[in-house]
Amino acid sequence: MKKQIYIYLLASMMLSCNGFLDEKPSKTIDTPDTLEALDALLDNSGSLNSYPVLPLMLGGEYFSDDAGIIALPPWEQNIHLWKSDPFQLDDQIFDWRNAYNQIQNANVIMERLDDIEVEQSSKDKIRGAALFYRAHAYHNLSVIFLEGPNLEGAGLKFEIPVRTTTSMVLKAEYTGLEQIKQLIRNDLEESVRLLPDQVVYPFRPNKKAAKALKARVHLSWEEYGRAAKEAGELLAEGLELMDYKEIDPSKTYPFEEFNKEVIWQCRIGGYLFMYYPNAFQVNPGLLDLYQEDDLRRSLFFVDRPTGYVNYRGSYEGDITLFGGLASDEIYLIYAESLVRNGDLDEGAKVLNELLANRYNEGFNPITFEDETSALRLILEERRKELVFRGLRWADLRRLNKDERFKTTLHRSFEGVLYELAPGSEKYVLPVPARELSFK
Repeated sequence: MKKQIYIYLLASMMLSCNGFLDEKPSKTIDTPDTLEALDALLDNSGSLNSYPVLPLMLGGEYFSDDAGIIALPPWEQNIHLWKSDPFQLDDQIFDWRNAYNQIQNANVIMERLDDIEVEQSSKDKIRGAALFYRAHAYHNLSVIFLEGPNLEGAGLKFEIPVRTTTSMVLKAEYTGLEQIKQLIRNDLEESVRLLPDQVVYPFRPNKKAAKALKARVHLSWEEYGRAAKEAGELLAEGLELMDYKEIDPSKTYPFEEFNKEVIWQCRIGGYLFMYYPNAFQVNPGLLDLYQEDDLRRSLFFVDRPTGYVNYRGSYEGDITLFGGLASDEIYLIYAESLVRNGDLDEGAKVLNELLANRYNEGFNPITFEDETSALRLILEERRKELVFRGLRWADLRRLNKDERFKTTLHRSFEGVLYELAPGSEKYVLPVPARELSFK
């Protein structure tokens, strides 16, 4: 399986193409005419179960030394240093292309389902999955290419192409954040209704996956009441946590793929910098957050003889980074949303249930005295638990709106210090220049 993934990623990066918006769907995707063929499209996990790399590159969890940065392609150097115009006309941005491929795949499935006469229940689970994938893709695009809460009131009007059909037009329809949010909201509501309770493998979404994605989306939109509702329902239905005291730290990669915390399996796309120890070092400030009795320090990270510290705690079970949905994220969403809605005691209870499985024996349960200190602790645990899953970028975009939690990021290269201020317009990337040439 892993070898197939790497071959797919390599092939994707080597493709020569003119830009997604200028492409015509291939015949194999354009004309599926059976339920089995449409169902098979959902098995393209190399594309559909892919999470973008750009949020990881931007979020400040890792750093590269000068040699690591010099080895990057120019546009990746620009992203790493938060340059204003990172993309040149000949740069192929895989995250953008893959998201729109996911959207196109979903649209093909939903349109062709209408032409196939089979029982409705058979259609529903396929339509539900397609809606889930489309919502996931648009949410990822919005986190990268549309403004977040930290830029509210700045008068910015960023737009991205919207595709809800397979019809190809000469000029793409661009739309802004509110319309994209409504599309995501509608897709997720229907996907929860249509998806089955169980699936054979977690590459396919089920109802829990759709609810988990809703919880993630509502949190990123600061809709904490709705986030609490989705996360609370999931915990009531039953989510499992691993006891990290039972995980063997002597293994090269301590966590198994498809472990019991995984709700929906998804991989962060592979870029070469992620496989070089000097180019993908853990930020020392992040490492300092882990206490001595915190089992995540030894399970998530490896200390190299060279002095580098690298990440190894992926729920993919190998060097590939996990970008899916898991129980631990839902616990943290629920704890934070409860506190923001005024229920400090229940928020502490939920967080303690998670942390009891993350610390050595003798963990002392925490209590909350006020909202600010409670949120500060929950957000710190969120950083430590969900590290290198690509979620930090979305968190920064909402937290930088709040004076209590604003963060300025710093990186250095060849003696020059680069920074990303909390309200910087660099928190939105421009549409890749290659794609704009077809606007």
